[in-house]
Parts: sequence; C-alpha cells; structure tokens
Amino acid sequence: MQTPSRTTSPGFTLIEMAVVLVIASVAAVMVFKASGAMLGNEKRKTVRITLDTVDTALANFVAAHKRLPCPAVGSIASGAVNAGVEQLLPAGTCNPVTQQTGVVPWVTLGLSETDASDPWDGRLSYRVDPVLAGSAPLTLLMNMSNCDPSSIGAVGPAASCMTPVLPCTGTAGCTSPANFLAGKGLDVWDGRNAAAGFAARQNNRITGSGAAYVLISHGPNGIGAYNSHGTLQPGTMPINPDDEQPNVNNQAVVLVATQVNVYRDAPQNENEVLRVALPGPPPPPQTQVYFDDYLSHPTIMAVLTRANLGPRAH
Repeated sequence: MQTPSRTTSPGFTLIEMAVVLVIASVAAVMVFKASGAMLGNEKRKTVRITLDTVDTALANFVAAHKRLPCPAVGSIASGAVNAGVEQLLPAGTCNPVTQQTGVVPWVTLGLSETDASDPWDGRLSYRVDPVLAGSAPLTLLMNMSNCDPSSIGAVGPAASCMTPVLPCTGTAGCTSPANFLAGKGLDVWDGRNAAAGFAARQNNRITGSGAAYVLISHGPNGIGAYNSHGTLQPGTMPINPDDEQPNVNNQAVVLVATQVNVYRDAPQNENEVLRVALPGPPPPPQTQVYFDDYLSHPTIMAVLTRANLGPRAH
C-alpha cells in the first residue's frame, strides 16, 4: 500500500512579508493623514462657529448697553477673581493695560470660557477702539439712532450724533453717518499690494469703515494666545513680524494705523513675498508658512445695524 505524499504549504517568504509590511505602513500613513485632515477641517469649522457666537454676544451687549465691553485680562487663570470680566475703570474708560492682554470678556457677555476659546485651547484675543467701549459719564458711541442719512451735519459733543434739528434733509441740523463713522474703529489689512493695498484695506477708520472690534483666534500654532492658565503661549514656530506680530498679545492698541502695526487678516497659509516697504527689488518668496490666525472684524455700521442702533429714518 502506497502512502500518499504530504504536500506542504509554503509560508510567507521574507520578501513577501516585507511587501505586506510596506503596504500596511503606507495604508496606515494614508489613514493618519486623512484623519488628521478631517480633524483640521472640523477645527476650522469650529473656530468660525466660535467667532460667530462671540459676534452675536457682542451685538446683544451693544443693543443693551449702547457700547462695546472692555477686554478681560488674559493673564488671569480660569476660576480666579476677575477671570473673564471686562476691566472698566471708574472714569468710564478701558484699562489700557488690559487692552494689551485683552481677551473676550466671556463672563460679562454671559458666555462660558469654552465659548470664547478656540479649538487649539487658546482664548480669543479681543481688541476694541476705547471710545466705542466708553461707559458713563462718557458718551455711549455705539449708537447712531440720532444720525440721519439725509443730513450733511458734523458730529456733536464728544463725537456723538447731534440731537436732530428737523428737517434733516440736506441740512447741517443732523449728523450724517459718514461724519459720525470717520475716525472711529480699528484698522485691518490683508497685507497685500504694498501702499496701494494698505490704502484700500478692509477696515479703514479714516474713511469710516473702521472695525468696531477685532476678534483673533491665534490658530494651530498658538502664537500670542493666552490659555486657560493665564499663560501667554509662545507658539510652535517663529513669528514673521510682517504677519502675526501685529495680532499677538502684549501689543498696544494703535489707532493711528501704519503698515507695520495694523491688524492682519492675511490669506490662510500664504507664502508670498515680504510686504514691508524695502528699497531695491522685492525680496525672494518666503520659504516658511507663518500665518494661521482666524479673525472677525465687522465694521461699526455692521454691528450697529445688527443691534438695531443704526441711523434714524428721516
């Protein structure tokens, strides 16, 4: 009787195992990158929702108080005294020191700290033209209900709208919106096209399109943001002074705008040539990506319209 031969199944060779490992590694990297991209997209959506939430809270505050709130002190840790509370001096003005460490006053606005923080665990920075946050006994300038679009009149005492002297049409008896808005607010620029681009910037307080305030999420790199411990984050990459430096904390609020200190809302991850005014030919393109901030900077008129405190109908 003949014994049947036993066939053996050859196992994986070392080469085959190496190929399998390579394929598995490539697949894992692809899945990791895809999941990282999805997470990044979700965080970008979240930060826009956060900015919209704070915009709404600020408009509601203006509707109730006819002014914007002053910033809270970013260097105060969560749960400590005055954390998230606006710092308004008895004279009715914002504390200038607070402006340099300013974050959204979430307690004053009736928000949670999470509502006023970005997905990268940084508190939203908050800059405001001090006159727009002035309280009693100062004039409450976030109110244009006495201004009239048909008038040609100048501003009244303390740069407010004059009490209407009817009829307003074509007369100087009422303050015009253009005259009221000129010289108020903050300046924001995308940093492009040198002097011509700066003259046409998004928010220009000289021409009456100044931002009522500027909200800043300092993005994934976290440069210039305060965290919940009240610590100013150094960030994860060097600062390009022509991009993120104007937005970081510990900067004074500058109302006379120049190209080097105006708030920046540059295109995400831009990699253009340096935009400072330098003699000679333009410098070569940057090889580093710096800018990753997210900003909200509505005009004064936009905020007042949302708060139902825009110009009166003549």
